[in-house]
Amino acid sequence: MEKNELIKQVNDREAMDSRDVAKMIGKRHRDLMRDIRRYISDMEEGAILRSRDMEHDPKLDSAQFFIESSYVSQQGKELPCYLLTKQGCEFVANKLTGRKGTIFTATYVGLFNQYQAEHNGKMIGADKNLTRENLEFKLKWLAEMRKQNINKDHQLRNEDAKIWLELANVADDYGERRMATEMRNEAINTMTSLPVGGQREYTASEIANKLGVSAIQIGKWGNKLGIKRDQHLSYRTPEGAWRYFPEALKVFQDNALEIQDDDLGL
Repeated sequence: MEKNELIKQVNDREAMDSRDVAKMIGKRHRDLMRDIRRYISDMEEGAILRSRDMEHDPKLDSAQFFIESSYVSQQGKELPCYLLTKQGCEFVANKLTGRKGTIFTATYVGLFNQYQAEHNGKMIGADKNLTRENLEFKLKWLAEMRKQNINKDHQLRNEDAKIWLELANVADDYGERRMATEMRNEAINTMTSLPVGGQREYTASEIANKLGVSAIQIGKWGNKLGIKRDQHLSYRTPEGAWRYFPEALKVFQDNALEIQDDDLGL
């Protein structure tokens, strides 16, 4: 099936078959159907609660997300399915975690944009939208993962590189060669800056506690000693925080007296 055939026009809305969505996210169709029915039930229940005090909330109209449909199986039986609008795909993507959610987001956004460009005679700028939306999702995922374990920056940046490579493959599928090249360059840059192995990493506060000084002084002396300029001694996280390797800790310890005197204003 051609990619543009994955999008169907239903009542002036573009939508994607739940069977195709299930394949994209690696879930059995019946399980996705079960999830969608639960989503619809939650939306309808929320709409009823709100309608007691106000007019029906259009944001809770399940038909804007999921459209009931059916298909004929290979055995000739008519079976139920759903057609997911772009909002419906977004709803499903928000329920996913990790690379699976990121890749699905990139895929459905690209498919809907491609369909609109082909059928509406518009250049939607698929590469810009694809990049923005999947990166927003990726960054949210990375932030959540770091909340779960702040000490896994090495593993997360390795995952970050893998995601860039997978997104590059998605861009290739859409014929976006320039975007694919840019994404692979991002993966190379990320992997090049990865710390060697799984070595211990220290925050400025951890080193400051070891030396009995302030974290501000560690940041200051990290610059003064050239530690922040050496990728083998330190690196900066996407949030802007510095992480230091054991070799950097040794440099700080070797200069502990000067750092401590400076911290005391001596």
